[in-house]
Amino acid sequence: MDFLKYAHQFGKEKHGCDHMLVVIANPTAHSGKAASVIDAVCQLLKKRGLAYRCDTTQYVGHAMRLADSAFREGADGIVCVGGDGTVNEIISGLAGRHMTLDLVPCGTGNDFVKVLPLPKDPLKALECQLDSPACPVDIGQVNDRYFLNIAGTGFDVEVLRQTMRFKWLGGGLLPYLCGVVAALRRFKPMDIELTMNGKTEKRRVTIISIGNGQYLGGGMRAVPQADPMDGLFDVIYVDAVNRRTIARLLPRFIKGTHTGLPIAHCARCTEVVINSPGMTFNLDGELHDMDRAFCRMLPGALTLHLPDEDEPAERR
Repeated sequence: MDFLKYAHQFGKEKHGCDHMLVVIANPTAHSGKAASVIDAVCQLLKKRGLAYRCDTTQYVGHAMRLADSAFREGADGIVCVGGDGTVNEIISGLAGRHMTLDLVPCGTGNDFVKVLPLPKDPLKALECQLDSPACPVDIGQVNDRYFLNIAGTGFDVEVLRQTMRFKWLGGGLLPYLCGVVAALRRFKPMDIELTMNGKTEKRRVTIISIGNGQYLGGGMRAVPQADPMDGLFDVIYVDAVNRRTIARLLPRFIKGTHTGLPIAHCARCTEVVINSPGMTFNLDGELHDMDRAFCRMLPGALTLHLPDEDEPAERR
């Protein structure tokens, strides 16, 4: 991946035995399936001779508080055991402050890690990161909140609301696709005032996605050209269409080929402002109500450990 060529100029620092790590684990992620991974993560860190402590989340928003505490205590890094929602809470707790984060993806969607050169298996992904150099990664900010993957509003918000009803079906695309079917019965296009790259316009849209990462909903490639290390948002908005058209174009949205449609508009920028009274905004799958969304890029505000491009594929 091209962004790694830049990223590895950042440095070659890897985990050392004198590092103190804080494991922030969400045992309820992926309908409780993440709980089985926590002990294995701790055993792996112990085997590596790494100093650590493990904090488990007790309620919504707890990971944010735990991340803030880890930073204030001077921990060298955080290991996140959970899904995209837990990652979002952690970066919000860090509030754009530079700190190392290692990802153990065991949530329902695990969408952000899909753009990273890491194994799908959670423990193998952690092992790979423990052996890899530090790389700066961008973070997005929306008003006083943060996101790592994708933010936006429109059809995806209604889909996320409906998807919550189907999480019992497991991970991947299936719960999201069921959410899509349910959302088609309820969704109506929305009116927004959009400002970016010095231009303000009023639009009626089906969806607008602001991408730092590329995927949402367990594998839908919503923003296919987004690069979390280039210092820019990729913004895609789709003109208002009827429900039948949404259903017909869904396969293209899954593959990421919807950007070639005449109704899809693409831009790159560092700031986006969306005004729409009473709208609900999606931040990494977490929903927040607001009338105005001021989105700005925070380049290199987070540090991940990622393998070099020339590392043998069998080690990933």
